Amino acid sequence: MNFISNLLVCSLACFIFHILPDRVSAVPLSPAPTSLSLKAAIEDTLKNNVAIAVQKYNSKINEQSIFEKEADFDTTLDFEFSAGEETRQAAGAFANPVKSRNQNYDWDFSISKKFMTGADYELSFDSNRNLTNSTFAGLNPQYTSDLNLSFTQPLLKDFGIDNNKREIYIAKNNQKISDFEFKASVIDVITEAENTYWDLVFSIEDLKVKKKSLERAQDLEKQVKAQVEVGTMAPLEMLQAQSEVASRDQLLLSAQDLIQDNEDNLKNILNYSFDSEQGRSSLNPSEPPVFDPGTEGTLEEAIQIALNDRPDLLVKKKELENRNIEVKYNENQTYPTLDLVSSLGLNGISGEAINITSGTVQGKSKFGGGYDNALSDLGSGKYHLWEFGFNLSYPLGNRAAKSRLVAKKLEVAQLLLDIKDVEKTIAVEVREAYRQIKTDIKRVHAARIARKLAEEKLSAEEKKFEVGLSTSFNVLEFQEDLAEEQSNEIKAIIDYKKSRNRLRQVKAQTLKENNIQLSEGDET
Repeated sequence: MNFISNLLVCSLACFIFHILPDRVSAVPLSPAPTSLSLKAAIEDTLKNNVAIAVQKYNSKINEQSIFEKEADFDTTLDFEFSAGEETRQAAGAFANPVKSRNQNYDWDFSISKKFMTGADYELSFDSNRNLTNSTFAGLNPQYTSDLNLSFTQPLLKDFGIDNNKREIYIAKNNQKISDFEFKASVIDVITEAENTYWDLVFSIEDLKVKKKSLERAQDLEKQVKAQVEVGTMAPLEMLQAQSEVASRDQLLLSAQDLIQDNEDNLKNILNYSFDSEQGRSSLNPSEPPVFDPGTEGTLEEAIQIALNDRPDLLVKKKELENRNIEVKYNENQTYPTLDLVSSLGLNGISGEAINITSGTVQGKSKFGGGYDNALSDLGSGKYHLWEFGFNLSYPLGNRAAKSRLVAKKLEVAQLLLDIKDVEKTIAVEVREAYRQIKTDIKRVHAARIARKLAEEKLSAEEKKFEVGLSTSFNVLEFQEDLAEEQSNEIKAIIDYKKSRNRLRQVKAQTLKENNIQLSEGDET
C-alpha cells in the first residue's frame, strides 16, 4: 500500500515539474502596463474619440453650405444649339408652293449674373439660319443675329446687399454654431476623460491603502497568535484577528475590481480596442494625486468669463443674429415691388438675295451676303432697339408678408427670453462649481488633520496593546479608522481635482487650461 502511495506521489510530481511548465509557457503573457500621463490621455482622447470625430464633420458640412449660398451670385454661361425642319400645308389661296417647308438652325449664347444689390443682367447673342421653299423669300437662306442686354434692379422690395446676402450670413452663422457645438463637445469629452483618469488614480491609491490595512491586520494576527500560544491572551482574540483579516481581504478584492472598471471606462473614452495590445494592458497613471490648489479668482470674474466664452450661450447669440437677419428681410418683403427695367439690343440680317417678281415689278433684297454680313450689320449699330421703364406691383393688404414679419419678431422675443434663461443657468452652474472648489479645499485640510490624528491614536493604542493595556479589538478598530481617513484624504484630493475640472468646464476654459487650440472653421 505504501509502495502504491509513493508511486502516485512521484507521478504527480513528474506531472507538475515537467508537463505543467510546458503548458504554462504556451499561455500568452499579458502586455506590460502602460504608463499614461494626464496630458497623453487628453491627446489620445482628441485623436481617437469617436464622438469628437463625428461632431467634427458638422462644421465641414456647414462650410459647404456657405459655398452653396455664395454660388447664387456666380456667373452663368449658357449655350444652345438646335436644328429642325417643319413641313406643313400652305393655307393661302395664292401660296406657292402649296407645301411649305422651313429648315432652321439656331445657336444661342448667353451670360447672366445676379448682383448682391438684387440686380441681375443677361447678355445674350442669338443667331439663326433659315432655309425655306417659299418663292416669296427675299433672302434664302437667311441669317439673323441679335445681341441683347437686359438689366433689372429692384428699388424697394429685394433691394440691398444685406437682403440678398442673408442666406450667406445665415450659413456662416450656422457654421459658427457648429464650431461652438463642437467646442462644447470637446470640452465635455476632455472633462470626462480627466475625471475618469482621476477616478482610476483614486482606485489605485485606495488599493494601496487597503493593502497596507490588510498588512496591519496580518501583523496583528501574528502577534495575537504568538501571545495565545504562550497563554498570555485568550483564544477569542485570535478569532477576532482572523475575522478582520478576512474582512479586509474582501475589501481588497473589491478595490481591485474597481480599478479594472475604471480602466475599462478610461480605455473606452480613449477608444482603445479591448482586443489590441493597448486594450489588454493595464493602465498606470503617472500623475500623482498631489494637492495643488490654484487661483480661481473671484466668483464675479468666473461668471463673467463663462458668459463671454460658454459655447451654448454663443450658439444662442448666433441664432439671435439669424433671427434678426430674417426680421430685416421680412420687413423688406412688406414693401411694394418696384423694379427698374431696361434693355438694349443690336441686330443684323443677311442671306442669299433672291429676285422676286410681283406682277410686273421685280425686286431684290439689299441685305444679301453671308453670315459675316449679318454680324457686320449688328456691329455697325445702325439697327438697334432700346427700352426703359419701371414695374410696380403690390398686393392689397399684403397680409402674408406682414404675418411672416410678426412671426419672426415673436421668434426674436422668444429667443431673447431663452438667452436670459441660459445666462441664469450658467451663473448657477459657476456658483455651484466655485463653492464646491472652496469646500473641497477645506475637506482636504480637514482630512489631513483627521488622518494625522488617526495615525497618532493608532500608535498610542498599539503601545498600550504591547504592554497588555488594550485589546486586539481596539487596535483593529483604530486600524480601520486610519485606513478610512487615508482613503478620505485621497478622495478629497481627487474630488478637488474633479471640481476644478468642473469649474473649467462651466467657464469653458478647459481647452485654454490644457493649451489646446481649435482652428477656426475646423475646430480641430
